[in-house]
Amino acid sequence: MPGMKLALLRRTLAALGLCLAAHADATPGILPSELLPQPVSVVSVSSAGFQFDRSVRVEADAAFNDPAHYLVMQLGLHPKAASQRVVRLVMDPTVGAVEGAYRLKVREQEIRIEAAGAPGAFYGIQTVLQMLPPPVRGQHAARDELVVPAVDIEDAPRFAWRGLSLDVVRHFFGVAEVKRIIDSMAAYKLNRLHLHLTDDAAWRVAIRGYPKLTTIGARGEFGRPDAPARFYTEADIRSLVRYAAERQITIVPEIEMPGHAGAAARAYPEFFDGGHTYNPANPATFRFIDKVLTEVTRLFPGPTIHFGGDEVFVAHTNWPKMPDVIALARQLDPNAPEPDLRRVEADFARRVADMVHAHGRTPMGWDEIVSAGFSGDAVIQWWRASNPDALAGALQQGQAIVLSPMDHIYLDYSQGPGEPGAPWDGTLNGAASAEHIASWEPLPDGRESPLGQHVLGIEACMWTELVRSNDYLEYMLYPRLAAVAEVAWRRQVNSAPAAFSARLVPHIERWRAQGRTAREKTRDAFRFIMH
Repeated sequence: MPGMKLALLRRTLAALGLCLAAHADATPGILPSELLPQPVSVVSVSSAGFQFDRSVRVEADAAFNDPAHYLVMQLGLHPKAASQRVVRLVMDPTVGAVEGAYRLKVREQEIRIEAAGAPGAFYGIQTVLQMLPPPVRGQHAARDELVVPAVDIEDAPRFAWRGLSLDVVRHFFGVAEVKRIIDSMAAYKLNRLHLHLTDDAAWRVAIRGYPKLTTIGARGEFGRPDAPARFYTEADIRSLVRYAAERQITIVPEIEMPGHAGAAARAYPEFFDGGHTYNPANPATFRFIDKVLTEVTRLFPGPTIHFGGDEVFVAHTNWPKMPDVIALARQLDPNAPEPDLRRVEADFARRVADMVHAHGRTPMGWDEIVSAGFSGDAVIQWWRASNPDALAGALQQGQAIVLSPMDHIYLDYSQGPGEPGAPWDGTLNGAASAEHIASWEPLPDGRESPLGQHVLGIEACMWTELVRSNDYLEYMLYPRLAAVAEVAWRRQVNSAPAAFSARLVPHIERWRAQGRTAREKTRDAFRFIMH
């Protein structure tokens, strides 16, 4: 990456300076100027830094007991330590109007984190942890001579929704692997993990009352229909939900419908069109869907349920050949000269969205539902960069929007020329490198524009048709996950790719110290070319 050698030299000199200022043998971590996402304000202070060892005590207002426990566990601190050096988590309702805002002051005897709520306290902790050496997080234990430099930081996120969508259908990733991703998301202040749980290849979540969804539907993966059944049990889901919540992350489950539903069709063909698409003319179909949603809302306590809705007519569907579906189309629009199956598609989305609302949750769907004519209350995830009309339609209808344009933040695309990645359309703006992502401005006309007033945030997508191992998954995620976090958090776009590359250097070092696969240069792609 451009600027990396210069960045390494600067880090070495700066680190040496910190060591001399704080303690002769102290080991520096990431410098305040290299934090990702970049805080709103960083002011270095000319004084000794804060030294961590096991004797450091943690004091927290009652509302911040959970973040305090997280810090103690991460660094192996003694809960009842009596040191003069203290980390204080202080509730202060004046700290910003945005959820997640915090103030951080680091001095020789005290680290003070002020926030109006638990998210802000947690993000302040993440900033502190970034400034510790990489082995600390990898070993989960405090050591002598760990120094956080003296600094004043004021910070707050740009967007409320800072997400990653992970496809666990095409290739399955177990609980331990997903938790490692959750840890990385938390470290970079992302707060939504969208799990794509069902598709044509497999069904990955156990549902009470419908055992064949896992005994039959969980078999297979992309390109290997004979792969053994793999799925998340109820205990697995509860473990993931709890683990994510402890890290201020909400899991958003996605149950794909009406298309991309081949796994469920193999298990319960009576609710389908003879192919991979639900039969919208069969009343039993919606009873089945409602029971599934009942279970999904029981397992996932978050406020949002994603029901898919994409590519109904791109994938194979038998709707045009089905007399009962044609009859439904005529019933929905009796004045149309020809039966309009888009009306059926929109009506399907309306009925499912109503079910989600009835369960007390907010429905979410891909932007195709807007193109079909859906105008209800739902969060719209816009991914088709080549179809701005869908985005415009959601704006006109006043719907909340999450931006996931495939030409900017699809992480299954290659990171550089000649590197491995998905061959789908969407790379019109070049390879999806970390620098490319970090230079993207989601709101070119500002926060006060019509788009700015309806956008909840952004979400990167990691589709896994071609991602067959955890090693390759990490290679595709890192360092791009940090670039996504930078765009989601920072208020000003990165206009200097070389400077951003330089700031990535210590983060790549950190991931590698933690045993993760992280791309630095094109040569790192060679072992995945024939993946």
